[in-house]
Amino acid sequence: MEKLISVAVMRDSDAAEIAGGTDSKILMYRAGLGIFRSFDWHGRIDIVTGSGNNAGDGYVLALLLHRHGIPCRIVRTSEKCSPDGSYFFTKCLERGIPITAEADFSGTDQIVDCLLGTGFRGELRPNLRQVVEQINQSAAAVLSVDINSGMNGDTGTGFCVQSDRTVSVGCLKYGHLLGMAQGKIRSLYNYDIGIPCKGSYLPLFTADDRTPENWDFTPENTFPQILDSFHIPAGTPAQRMQKLAEALREKICFCSASEAGEIPYTAL
Repeated sequence: MEKLISVAVMRDSDAAEIAGGTDSKILMYRAGLGIFRSFDWHGRIDIVTGSGNNAGDGYVLALLLHRHGIPCRIVRTSEKCSPDGSYFFTKCLERGIPITAEADFSGTDQIVDCLLGTGFRGELRPNLRQVVEQINQSAAAVLSVDINSGMNGDTGTGFCVQSDRTVSVGCLKYGHLLGMAQGKIRSLYNYDIGIPCKGSYLPLFTADDRTPENWDFTPENTFPQILDSFHIPAGTPAQRMQKLAEALREKICFCSASEAGEIPYTAL
């Protein structure tokens, strides 16, 4: 069973983990590591960053690619950084990773979308909308970090990046499965970075789970919008949930952080 949560619950869970003593840079490193492990990297790689923690995840990815001898370039749309993002951006500068402010993807094979995270609401500013349009018009394969930039993390709506793969960090959010998500996210990975959920969640049964016979199939516990989003045919609630579990297996890969293969983030 996986957990489907709101953006607010993910934010509160992240804050609780940090308040409990976990270094926030470790969490950012794990997110970047999950992204690194979730794609087959090749060719010219552009990592497009904004100003928040999503950008920080992109800087970690750039460092990991560099460490493994895979060339990449950072396309920076803002000079602002979160404190943790600034730490990893400085390391990118120290390693001599190419950085540009010009979003030209004409020769790019793979684009990593680190512009905006799940906290985004409303309309894109004109400059960011232009970058999103350029990403969508490019011939490159696109990986979005946590959620497609421009998409509302709770509703799955909004003008946004269209991705070949989206790597959700922590837990899946409602917006990954609702609204326009089915048409904007071709495949979905969720990478658990070890943050316990601190709040309400919707149990999301996968094909590997046996749905409990006593499960309460009331609307608030089955989230009928998800069933509709996946075009699950009519039937009993249990039958529809089983069909959803099978559909999720085709759509989503669930992964988790592990000590194996990790290095201290200070060694990047």
